[in-house]
Amino acid sequence: MRARGRDAFVTLGALARVTERIGLGTGIVNIYSRTPALLAMAALTLDEISGGRAVLGLGTSGQRVVEGWHGVPMARPLRRLRETTEAVRGIVSGSRRGYTGETLHIAPGFAVALARPRERIPIFHASLTPRGIRQCAEVADGWLPYFASPETLRADLAMIEDTLRGAGRERASFTVAPFLPVIVSDDDATARAILRRHLAFYIGGMGRFYRETVARHGFGGAAAEILRLWEARQRDAAADAVSDELLDAFAIVGDARRCRARLDDYRAAGADLPILALPGDIALADAERTVRALGAPER
Repeated sequence: MRARGRDAFVTLGALARVTERIGLGTGIVNIYSRTPALLAMAALTLDEISGGRAVLGLGTSGQRVVEGWHGVPMARPLRRLRETTEAVRGIVSGSRRGYTGETLHIAPGFAVALARPRERIPIFHASLTPRGIRQCAEVADGWLPYFASPETLRADLAMIEDTLRGAGRERASFTVAPFLPVIVSDDDATARAILRRHLAFYIGGMGRFYRETVARHGFGGAAAEILRLWEARQRDAAADAVSDELLDAFAIVGDARRCRARLDDYRAAGADLPILALPGDIALADAERTVRALGAPER
């Protein structure tokens, strides 16, 4: 969910009441604005009302959002993500042992008073850096990459698979679920303009991790220029600085056939669960068209 938009769990709870089969995951919630206990209670509540369909997507977010918007210090993000994952797992399992780590402490004796459809709720990490990606493969059930092309996904998956082997885990136990900005449209110019704004917002306005990921994947000059324009409040110019090459690397746009073919490229590169990431300012008709064209067929 957007860092400054609708609450993730409230929205998913509403969706749980009007759906039956689809998985319901946070994409993502950050680990600083909610305690592990609150994250676990929210995930368990969603799992209860959805009949066991919850997935908890966690991430560190960035300093601008965590400290500037939520007003809490963003200290040791990777360690905090690991410990939050471990602490939430313990709470979800019904443990009363508490948790003590380097960044978190939960006193023993507490336990949730909720029905638990499952002993374990899948936890995915939105990891972007090489260290974060390796940690994700060590402790999480899945990975939620952003700014991934089929080529970069394949390269980063080598880190995932190497770490899984080192941890004695099977690749089949781990889900790769990239967020893919996408619009199915015959109006290519309008769709591309929307996606340029979307990508510029993440590169220029959502902290350094997205920008560094784009740079790591070969677009360092473009990322620096987008940041410069964004911070100068030249938002239209920042969007214009998103080149066709950058857009086509990390987003999917075009008619239904072209978009389906691009999704197949991601699956061939190792994506288990491609996620359609619809830009916030997409028209409702285009959003519905995209989901109908690319979503799983109705059963």
